[in-house]
Amino acid sequence: MKGFVKKATSDRRFWAVLYLLMVLLSIVSIYEGIKNGLVWSQDFQYDAATALVNGYDPYDLSMDFDAGRLPDIEHLKGFYDYYDSLGTPQRMEANQFPSLLYILTPYTLLPYGAARVLWVMTNIICTAVIIWLLKKTFMARTDERLYPVFMMLMLAGTPWRNQIGVGQHTLFAFAFYLLAVYVSLDDSGEESFCRALPAGLLLSLSYLKYTVTAPLALYFIYKRKWKAFIISLIPHILLTGAAAYMLHEPYADMLIKPLKVASALAGEGSIDIGALTHGSPVGLVVTAAVMIFIFTAALIMPEGNDELFVSLAALLSLVMTYHRSYDFFIMIIVFGYFATGRMKTAEIIYLITTLAFFFVLRVFHENVISLTVSGALYYACVISFVVISIDKIKRRR
Repeated sequence: MKGFVKKATSDRRFWAVLYLLMVLLSIVSIYEGIKNGLVWSQDFQYDAATALVNGYDPYDLSMDFDAGRLPDIEHLKGFYDYYDSLGTPQRMEANQFPSLLYILTPYTLLPYGAARVLWVMTNIICTAVIIWLLKKTFMARTDERLYPVFMMLMLAGTPWRNQIGVGQHTLFAFAFYLLAVYVSLDDSGEESFCRALPAGLLLSLSYLKYTVTAPLALYFIYKRKWKAFIISLIPHILLTGAAAYMLHEPYADMLIKPLKVASALAGEGSIDIGALTHGSPVGLVVTAAVMIFIFTAALIMPEGNDELFVSLAALLSLVMTYHRSYDFFIMIIVFGYFATGRMKTAEIIYLITTLAFFFVLRVFHENVISLTVSGALYYACVISFVVISIDKIKRRR
């Protein structure tokens, strides 16, 4: 079997056919994603950000939503009228911390139609950044012929397409995370302030989707880039204070209220702990335990395991908190670990799992059976990475 595979992959016709297939699938997916994004982008949180920028508490508005009693904010009426005209009325769900909503300030200065188009363009640019930087960071050792295949696989998959279509924030966040990692690269082994400052500020922007990038940000702890990590927190501390001042509310409320809004979604994910526990408080305990595990791994995992650590953090991030399947496009980063030549048998299982999330779930409309099978495969992969990570740590000791 191995001989057959080796012979097939050494044939130029194999690569020509594979590239052609992936290009066609990618083009169709890109077209559909952009088309849907220009019409929908309902997860953009334009309304919540607009309310905050104009001095209104988006969390109170979310918890006591009444479209007939919304404040008279420029552009906001147009936002709700637009979705009413599509037959899909929207309600405000400000589940982001105020410092994160402030990141969207430039978009709130535009009418929603223009802001929606600009957000789609932003996500396309962020996709290009991701494709450029993955090869320079965590997928640097991926075969030159295979890397374009992986990138087209990401573009062709349902998660990426839905990211564009519903206007999610993960592409933006992941792009800025990779920018932060790239800027922080330094072979000297020392963390200079000149690198730490831009890396920290870029990492700060990546927290727009903190449920993905907060676990990934612990990579900076693993690399002992403390300055960049601390700098990334400062803008959010200051902006949270600014929101509290502008809204005349306690600082603590700016942290608690977003979590209250987010808690309503705790049991509505795909295969995450919250979905499996139906939003039970037990899920919060598991989430805390997983985050502590990733943090501990960052502190004690031996050097030279960059791809392993970021793969572990990425895989766990998608199940430790609320996530729908559109966030699973970041699964592609794990192929960078397999390119190091380790866990080769597991690579086949992981490829099957990736294909399940990228294509099969869409075919079966994410019904119970397809989610159960895909979820079981995913958790098997997660467990294998947890086990290998623990083994690495034990070997060091």
